[in-house]
Amino acid sequence: MATSTVTKPCKDRRQVLVMRFTAGERIAHWVHFIAFTILLGTGLFMYIPALRPFAVGEAGEASRLAHRAAAVLFMAAPLIYLIWSPRDFFYSLREALTWGPDDLGWLRAAWGYYTRGDTTRMPPQGKYNAGQKFNALTQIITFILFVISGMIMWFGKGVAPPAVFLASVIVHDLSMIATVMLFLLHIYLVAVHPLMRESITAMFEGTVTEEFAREHHGKWLAEQEQERVYRRCRDE
Repeated sequence: MATSTVTKPCKDRRQVLVMRFTAGERIAHWVHFIAFTILLGTGLFMYIPALRPFAVGEAGEASRLAHRAAAVLFMAAPLIYLIWSPRDFFYSLREALTWGPDDLGWLRAAWGYYTRGDTTRMPPQGKYNAGQKFNALTQIITFILFVISGMIMWFGKGVAPPAVFLASVIVHDLSMIATVMLFLLHIYLVAVHPLMRESITAMFEGTVTEEFAREHHGKWLAEQEQERVYRRCRDE
């Protein structure tokens, strides 16, 4: 939930911006992004034959060290979020776990909206729409699976029973496949899809225009207005 502060009204020819992500949320997001990208890149060295030279010898030692360092960073990201913005952390967690009729409505209307820009059937959404909630739930579940299976693979070789070690490798790989599919969809929506461009600027600047917030997260915007959300103006 954004911190609320009252500002002066915007003058003519100015835009109203709504604070969508706090500094803590943005830093945690980018720490997670960097860690995940390194983990994915170094992990692919094991599976793509053309990249196999990076998985053996001194290059292999370096890539395994980078993978483990990124794993520590990956585990630190939610802690950064929790410590820096505990209120927003628990608000987002509650949002991801709370589903209602508007989420089902989003699922029914999503295809028409994202392919034709049809807003007539799209119900107002909270801070996260149903697709973002699904992504968040997947991230939470796979995070737990990544940490448990990764710890066994890191420290359990020769110690854990072979069946447990093999199961950890399979769980780690399946978690990777699930997160990569959502990662690619996420990149497409925030960086390419014309209706979602402000999503990426929000992760740099923290704000979105009031028009974007009203169209994509109307229920959340109404809630913020009741709490006198922080706003500021910028030139169009």
